[in-house]
This record gives sequence, C-alpha cells and structure tokens, in this order.
Amino acid sequence: MTDIAQLIDERRALAAQLAGKDMEIAMALGERASAYRAMREMNAQTVARQAAREASCYFVEQGDADRAKIEAVHA
Repeated sequence: MTDIAQLIDERRALAAQLAGKDMEIAMALGERASAYRAMREMNAQTVARQAAREASCYFVEQGDADRAKIEAVHA
C-alpha cells in the first residue's frame, strides 16, 4: 500500500469510528433516524476501505504479472 493509500485508509478507519460514536450518542438520545444514518455512514466507510484494499491488491498483482510478461519478451 502506498503512503497516500495508507493515509486514506487511516482516515476512513477514523471516519468509521466517528460514525460509530455518533450512532452511540444518537441511540442514547433515542434518535433512531440519526442512529440509522450514522450506522449507514459507518458501514459505507468500512466498505470503501475493503474495496480500496481489494482493488489495490488486484492492480499490484496484475502489474507484476504484466511486467513479467514484458520482461520475458524483451529478454
């Protein structure tokens, strides 16, 4: 994972944690709609983190495979 990707991942993790706290506060206040919105935000941040990790892994692996093919042709 690149430095910028790591920073984005950390930011999304913190955003998910913050949304979780927002959900807890809303639940404590009995605000179901706010709690539901916070839960959706928390889930969205988690899904975004997972998707970015999977995409990153695919492109790194595919790049390595392509590089190997090119090097074999030019060797």
